Amino acid sequence: MLYGKKLIALCTSRVYDAQVNEFINALNSLLTDKNCVLLVFSINNDMYWEDNNINAGTSVFSLIDFNTIDAVIIMDEKIKSHTVSEKISSAANMHSVPVITIDGKGSGISICFDFEKGFEKIVRHVIEDHAVRRPHFIAGLKDNPFSDKRIEIFREVITENGIPFDSSMVSYGDFWAKPAAEAVQNIIDSGSLPQAFICANDIMAISVCETLLKNGVKVPDDVLVTGFDGLDEIYFSNPKLSSVQCSSVTMAKAVFDALSDIFLKNITKGNMIVEPDLILNRSCGCPEAEIPPEVFGRMKAGFYRYQDDMRLLFNISELMQMSDSPETAASCLHNYLLNDMCCIVNKSCLNVINDYFSSESIKKIKVFEEEMVLLYDYYSGSYKLKNIERSRLAPDLEMLIGRKDPLIFTSLTYMDKPIGYVCFSYSGCSVNDYAKAFQITTALGIGLGGYIIRRHQQYLNDKVEEMYKNDPLTLLYNRNGFYSAFEKLKTDPDHIGKKISIISSDLDGLKYINDNFGHDAGDIAIRTVADALKSSCPEGSLCVRFGGDEMLAIVFGDVPPEEIAERMYSYLEKFNADSGLNYLVNASCGTCSAVFDESFDFDRVSKLADENMYRIKNSRKQN
Repeated sequence: MLYGKKLIALCTSRVYDAQVNEFINALNSLLTDKNCVLLVFSINNDMYWEDNNINAGTSVFSLIDFNTIDAVIIMDEKIKSHTVSEKISSAANMHSVPVITIDGKGSGISICFDFEKGFEKIVRHVIEDHAVRRPHFIAGLKDNPFSDKRIEIFREVITENGIPFDSSMVSYGDFWAKPAAEAVQNIIDSGSLPQAFICANDIMAISVCETLLKNGVKVPDDVLVTGFDGLDEIYFSNPKLSSVQCSSVTMAKAVFDALSDIFLKNITKGNMIVEPDLILNRSCGCPEAEIPPEVFGRMKAGFYRYQDDMRLLFNISELMQMSDSPETAASCLHNYLLNDMCCIVNKSCLNVINDYFSSESIKKIKVFEEEMVLLYDYYSGSYKLKNIERSRLAPDLEMLIGRKDPLIFTSLTYMDKPIGYVCFSYSGCSVNDYAKAFQITTALGIGLGGYIIRRHQQYLNDKVEEMYKNDPLTLLYNRNGFYSAFEKLKTDPDHIGKKISIISSDLDGLKYINDNFGHDAGDIAIRTVADALKSSCPEGSLCVRFGGDEMLAIVFGDVPPEEIAERMYSYLEKFNADSGLNYLVNASCGTCSAVFDESFDFDRVSKLADENMYRIKNSRKQN
C-alpha cells in the first residue's frame, strides 16, 4: 500500500494488443472503485517461450517494489516465458505478496480459460447442430501440445457422433495464414472437398475462407468454416467468422473476484476456470452476429494513421543521437507527443567514459541501477536533470497514484541492454495511446542508445587526438600538436597586426639531475618547468615541448615577455623552497617579440629567442 491506496502490479506484454488493452481497461474500471491502483509493467515483445533468450525488455519487472505492492498479476501466456514468470512469482513469494497467474500455473491463484471446453463447443456445433459428416481439421504445428490437444478433441467428438477418424482428416497450418492457405489449396486441387473446415485459430480460418472464395468455393453454401480465439477480425472477414471468444472482460472480472478473495477472505491459493463463449456467424451457416460496440471502436482506432507521429518521433530520435550533452538530449523530449510521461535512465549510461554497450557489459544482469537520472518529466516541464532513486518509480508518483488511470511502465532498451524506462500516465485506456507508447519507447531507445554510443566514440576520439598532439609527460603540445594549433591561430584575423612574443625555455642542469638522482627525478624537473611555463603565460597561449628539456611558448598581445620569464623564475623559486627535494629545479628563458603579419617568420623569431635563452644560460654558468 502507498499513499493510502492498494497497489496492484500487472506483468504483461504488448499493452497495445487489443485483448491486453481491453483487459487493462476492464480491470482498471473495477479496481478504481475499490481504492486500488493498477501499475502495469509491460514488455514490448513477448518471448515466444524462448526461455534461454531473455531480452532486456524484461528488466521492467525489476522495478516492482514488493514492499509496497499488495498483489501481483502475471499474464503468463502473454509474456510467453515461464522463466520470467517464475522469477516474478518467486520474488513476490519472498515478500509474502499474493500472486495471480493468468493462463499458466503459479504458486498462488491460477486463472485459466478452459480452451479445451471452448474448442469442444465449436466442434460439437459443427458436427451436431449442422449435421456435418465429412469434417476436416486445420491444426497448428505438428507435435505442438496445443495443436495435439485440439486434434484429440476433434477426434473424440466426431467418433462420439459415429464418424470414423483417420489421419487424412487433419492438415497442418502452423497457426499461420500462408501454411493454412497452402493446406487448403492442396485439398481443393485433390478434388475432394470436405463439408466443413474446423480451424485451430482465427488467423488460419480467415485464410481458409479467402482461399476457398478465390477458387470459386462459396462459404458457407459449399463449405462451412470455423475459427478459434475470437479476434476482432472475425467480424470483418468475408463472411463473418464463427469462433470461440476468450473474453478479456470476463477474465478481468475473474481476476477482480480473486483479488477480492485475497483482500477480504485471505484466500491466496486455488484454481479458477473461465469458460470461453461461442460466437456464431455466417461462416458456419448461422445468422450474422452484430459487431459489439467495443470491437467496432477498437477496429476504428486501428485505422488511425501514425505517419505524422512517426515522422516526429524519428526526428526526435535523430536529434537525440546528434546531441552533445545529456541536457541537450533531454531537451529533445519536450514535444507534445511525449505528454503524460516521464523518462528515467541509468546514471552510468550518461557517463561518456563508460563503454556502456561493450560485449562484456551486455552480458551482465539486465536490471536498473539503484540511483538513476530523471531525463524528462512532462508534469514539471524541467530541462534540468535530477538524480532519482529507482524505488521512487516516478517523480510525481503521489499525484499519479491519486488519479484513476493505470500507470504503464516499459523499458528503454538498445542492443539488448536496458538504458532506462518510461512511465506513461495516459488519461483513459485508449488503444491508440497504448500503441503510441510502443512507438515512443522504440524511438527513444534508438535515440538514446545512439547518443550513448556516439558520445563514447567522441570521448575515445578526443583521447586519441590528445595522445597524438600532447606530450604525455608535461601535457604541453608536442611538435605535431603545436604546429597544427599554430596553423589555426595564423588564420584568425584578430591576430593580424598584433604583437607576438616567443618565450624559449630550457631546464638548467638536466644531466646533473639525471646522473645523480635518476631519470625519474629528471622527469619531475622537466614537468615542473613545463608547469611554470604554462602557468606564467596568459590564457590562449601555445606552449610546446619540442623535445628533451626544450620548451617554447607563443603569446599574442601586449604582455611583456620579460614579465612571463620573471613569473617563471618566481614559480620555480617557490617550488624549490617548498619541494624538499635534494636538487634545485631552475630554467633559463629567452624571449623575442615581433609583429604578426604576412612577413612573420616563426623560425627566425624562435631562433632569436633561443639565442637569448642560451646567452642567459651561459651567463648563469659563469656566475
